Amino acid sequence: MAFRKKYKDSVFTDLFGSDRDGKKNFLELYNALAGTDFKLEEVSLERKVIEQALYKTFNNDVSWEINGKLIVLVEHQSTVNGNMPFRCLEYVTRIYEGIVPIRKRYAEKVYKIPNPDFYVVYVGKDKLPPEEELRLSDAFYEKDDSKLELVVKVKNCSDSKMLPISRNCDILKEYCQFIEIVEHTYNNRFPKSSFKKAIEKAISQGILSDYLDRKSREVINMLCAKYDYKMDIAVKQEEAFERGEEHKARETAKSFLKENIPIEIIARCVGLPLEEVKKLAEEDL
Repeated sequence: MAFRKKYKDSVFTDLFGSDRDGKKNFLELYNALAGTDFKLEEVSLERKVIEQALYKTFNNDVSWEINGKLIVLVEHQSTVNGNMPFRCLEYVTRIYEGIVPIRKRYAEKVYKIPNPDFYVVYVGKDKLPPEEELRLSDAFYEKDDSKLELVVKVKNCSDSKMLPISRNCDILKEYCQFIEIVEHTYNNRFPKSSFKKAIEKAISQGILSDYLDRKSREVINMLCAKYDYKMDIAVKQEEAFERGEEHKARETAKSFLKENIPIEIIARCVGLPLEEVKKLAEEDL
């Protein structure tokens, strides 16, 4: 599918998708996830890419069609998002739109589409079970016999002692080790130099050495984009929290005003500027 990138790949997406060895790496990871034993020369593999990924600023999803089956992998390094089934529904719909020609959608004959399978590869630090499932139906107002369902399989790959997958998949194990090195060496004052240090340390330990040696500059750029995104999200969350706290303080102040409590006391109690409380008092007049 022709596409124009409007986002940066993450290291995960590049390693298991865009890189020259992406096909081989993906198959090794999929075999570990699904318990299969496919050989590269025995399967039909085609990467599926859509213009807009699950995240708007950088891309951390990997989608391949393998022997007529559509596999969507999403990497998570922080808390797993409970809305992932809905986001995967959006994502897979767009992939299908690229597969099924518009004219064929209105034909009487069924146009065959690949069976989908969804995985979240979790490499964060939270304590999660080795495996769990997220279901679209968990988001419905009521549990009933609705026929629409989408299941995302969450695989906790953060600790090889918990789940054999990273022991059975060398490329994933090395990727997890590299991310751990990045996290330990990251310096928010000097991000690029800390990423360079992480890459040098990983290569010296034989971790993703060929990949990092070939693509060190690209990897630094991908890590910069990823950490910029994480910082942006953190700032937005903090701003949203602050807006919520301010709204709560204003509502509390209004209730105190109705009880004729002096505005100076209200300002101190709710943490709002005195002028702000005066304005609220004037609004109620």
